[in-house]
Amino acid sequence: MKPTWKIGIIVAAVPLIIIAVILWGSYKEARFDLVSLPDNGVVLNNEQETLQFQKGNTLYRSWNSDQLIAKNDKEDTRNQIMKSAILYLDKEALMFTENVPVIDTNGVSSKLKGNKVYESKGSTYQYNKSEINEKSVVKLANRQYFLNADATLYLGGEKIKEVSKPLLLIDKTGSVTIYENKKKSRYLGHMTLKINDDTVLDASSEIYTIGDRKIDLASFGGTDNEKLVVKEDEQKDKKEAEKKKEEEKQKELAEKEAEKNNETKEANGSNESNDAKDNKVASKDNESENDSNKTSGEQSSGLNATKKYGDDLNVGKGSTEAGTNNTSGNKNSGSKGNTNGTATQEDLDKIDDYEAVLRKLDELNEKLERNIPVLRIGYISPNVTSTKVSYSYADPNNTLIGVTKISAVDEKTGKTVNTQYVSAVDTEALLTDLSPNGKYHLEFTYQYDLGTDKGIQEVKIQSDSFTTQSVSAIYQMQSVTSTTMKLNVALDAQIDNVKRARVKVTKANGDSFYMNASANLINGNGELINVTGLDPSTAYHFQIVIDMKNGETIELNSSENYYTMQATVLKSLKASQSADKVLQVQYDWSSADYTLNQATIELKDENDQTKVDYQVVNQEKGNIRLVPVTKDESLNMEAKLVLETTNNETKESKTFEYPVKQDIQYNKNATLTINLTPFQTEENNTKQAEESSTKQAEESSTKQAEEDNTKQTEEVDSNTVAGQETKNTNSITTKVEDVLAPQNATYDMTFSMQRKTNETYQLAFERRAVGTEDNWSTWTTQKIATDENGQIKHTETISKLAKESFDYRIAVYDANGILQLYVYQE
Repeated sequence: MKPTWKIGIIVAAVPLIIIAVILWGSYKEARFDLVSLPDNGVVLNNEQETLQFQKGNTLYRSWNSDQLIAKNDKEDTRNQIMKSAILYLDKEALMFTENVPVIDTNGVSSKLKGNKVYESKGSTYQYNKSEINEKSVVKLANRQYFLNADATLYLGGEKIKEVSKPLLLIDKTGSVTIYENKKKSRYLGHMTLKINDDTVLDASSEIYTIGDRKIDLASFGGTDNEKLVVKEDEQKDKKEAEKKKEEEKQKELAEKEAEKNNETKEANGSNESNDAKDNKVASKDNESENDSNKTSGEQSSGLNATKKYGDDLNVGKGSTEAGTNNTSGNKNSGSKGNTNGTATQEDLDKIDDYEAVLRKLDELNEKLERNIPVLRIGYISPNVTSTKVSYSYADPNNTLIGVTKISAVDEKTGKTVNTQYVSAVDTEALLTDLSPNGKYHLEFTYQYDLGTDKGIQEVKIQSDSFTTQSVSAIYQMQSVTSTTMKLNVALDAQIDNVKRARVKVTKANGDSFYMNASANLINGNGELINVTGLDPSTAYHFQIVIDMKNGETIELNSSENYYTMQATVLKSLKASQSADKVLQVQYDWSSADYTLNQATIELKDENDQTKVDYQVVNQEKGNIRLVPVTKDESLNMEAKLVLETTNNETKESKTFEYPVKQDIQYNKNATLTINLTPFQTEENNTKQAEESSTKQAEESSTKQAEEDNTKQTEEVDSNTVAGQETKNTNSITTKVEDVLAPQNATYDMTFSMQRKTNETYQLAFERRAVGTEDNWSTWTTQKIATDENGQIKHTETISKLAKESFDYRIAVYDANGILQLYVYQE
């Protein structure tokens, strides 16, 4: 194969490889920078609509750099968001999808980390050493900014409202969409945000003013750390140059108009004689117009600024300034009738661009003794189904008469959807019956009379095009039980002219019902919806449905599926004796409707149904360990689990009882015996025989026995109850050897227990006075281990009087001091 062929094959293969890589990447859905979102929250999607995401959703970048959020990998749940976006987490934290610059009030930028959580710390946001300070501006992309400050919003010099930490999305006309507190608002007009008297963000011009410094935000890029400050004198020179250029342009237009009119020399002379007067009127008009467009706030803080992207934008159906390419077909624009400027006024019929009409009116008024009123649009604030417009008139000669007609025109159909008539003193109007995400423009029609023989004239001015807001629903689950859900529902934009709003609740199988919502939902405040009568362990989703007064129905986005919890249920319950002889009760209980306050156990002897007391060793959720207090070495018992709860809604108390199905076989494998020490009974028999020989000896021995008894009693431990009578040795339950035992006899207390080998235990010998319910007291302890056979045997010696005065038991503890067993004397 020739080398040229090889080169040709390689060159031909390169595009095939590139195409294959692209197709493979698209097919495989390659994902980069994967992040599991740490909390619920909201973000703007790629169409600048509010999108909710849930904790655990996956944020990632696709092979072609699209930013996506997916709920899971089992189904197609991807949602594309803005490439450089802010994710608002529920815990007042922020996450950026890319590395973006933050510009401080000194004009110095630093880089923020993408896909990291910036937590709110007072007035700042922090991630490690990276920080967003108060009043700093984060530049997400061209004409997209986040202002970390509270500010007052001004539009066209008019104060609108207070905003907090807004996201600003600016289009090329200088119009701004603001997103803050999960709410959207859009404005057509020049916007400024005043933080304080010294700090103002001119959003439309992208200029941040701090004192004497002016920071050009548009100059910053993702990796630019240079301090960029525009000096005041540079700005001033720039404005003067623009003003001079505009004056020259106006002068040139005036000369062309003079040639076009082809007036006679006499008329020219007349006009020359009136030039001073016309110039004086024009100057007065301009001064009046400037005064009407300024506020005290503008004068003190520089709120009045020019459009950043120029005045020659062809917005909506507008044509060029000369009016030679009118596509709207609107022949009613301009003045109907003739004045001294007949030819120039006819040109208004060919212009429907707002800025061009204003310039043409200014040209006409320079030649007129009495001026045509000029309508100035301050701003247009589109809502979802309505729009608010602010306007004013420059009418120094009071030539405006009658009312002004304001119409909203659907640019898709060309139909007028709403008309308002306002008086000369009105400065704003609200037009309703619009549709979400629709494109419209406003038409202003007003009349004037210049006092000439032409009578009343009419002017029609068309605004720039604008788009109404779309609206999204935000759903946040507050609490769930087996049959109820409490859900916070809110809209990210306000809707006007609503007839009613409902929440559609849909079950997983398709069944649905509606719940009415209050005005709070429509007004943008949100509402807490309490949904009842649901089925346990069932999926439901919600959708807001809005019926408008004009008959239109708006169905908003649905929520994700939310599941009711299981009803109150006991999944398992068992009781058994563990290897360490402790009785253990285990249960698995859950309830979405009740809160568990206390869990107890009831024990009964299976034979006689008497209650068996117990002592709790330890207790935790789902597990109770206890030691029965019984003298029996072995016992068959019945157990019952008793749960004391409180209803989550009504706060009423309720007790649940669950019997354990199987009997509990309880066996101690340990004994405690008390027996007379050996070889003391025979001595007692001999003594008894000798004393029975004579009555005298018997009485003497009886007296001696009482004295010995008194002496023995005084030797009893301080725990002996004072005045306790000795047990009657002639009782029928008393053993014979006890009767025959001398008063100074001793007894062996023997404890034995069978366990595993080489285990260590702690034995506590406890006693309490006979016939009382006093607390048990420990009189001696022993630490002992099992032998090679797993046997424990230990003996303590007590006196006869101690035996007859106390009841005894052994408390068995493990090596860590945890109770295992109580063993009582046989």
